[in-house]
Amino acid sequence: MFKFLKILSTSFFILPLLTIAAEPVSLSETTYKADLGVLIVQMNWGRQWKCGAFENAQLQALSFTQLPSAGGQAVSLEFETPSKLFVDNKFLPYAWVVQPGEYFLSGFDVKIARSARNVAHIQGNKDNLFKEGKPIGGSFTVHPGEIVYIGHFGLDCGAEPFLWRYYIDEPQEFERYIKGFREKFPFIKNRPVQYRLFSSELFGRPFSLSPPTVK
Repeated sequence: MFKFLKILSTSFFILPLLTIAAEPVSLSETTYKADLGVLIVQMNWGRQWKCGAFENAQLQALSFTQLPSAGGQAVSLEFETPSKLFVDNKFLPYAWVVQPGEYFLSGFDVKIARSARNVAHIQGNKDNLFKEGKPIGGSFTVHPGEIVYIGHFGLDCGAEPFLWRYYIDEPQEFERYIKGFREKFPFIKNRPVQYRLFSSELFGRPFSLSPPTVK
């Protein structure tokens, strides 16, 4: 069964904190550079109750790392929950200026709890998400000058809590979503936005939108 989002808020008025390494910076009129890329993504850090066999679960961290290139040092995007206790169960928007390239899922942390005292973590890192030169967990690509939407990340509470990439599945909904993005960032309202999901065989179903570009 495909994991998708039918109705999404177009609000870009809340910009949660992001721990950054090297190049990535929050999108603004001063940080935007036409030769770099812009990443659009949303995260749900909310606590999920009755998640699988657990009392609750919560996505607490997610990271992507640029695949090494001959040109220089790779950079990373390190997303973290703004709070481990008080976070609403909803998707929060991020828009960041990033170096062009391919980025692979390099880490995640999901807290799982059977009770207040019985707490553990399901974690992924570079050792098990990147093997023999391949991004096992999945990847996404941003080309120079592109604005790219890669999906909504949260938990799937099926048999057990599991990291999952959700997505907008209708062109009209994507256009409405990008309209909200452009209202927040009018200085790039005339730039096209690409629909190119984070691609993964483990953490999301394949899906493409037609047309894939909001002009």
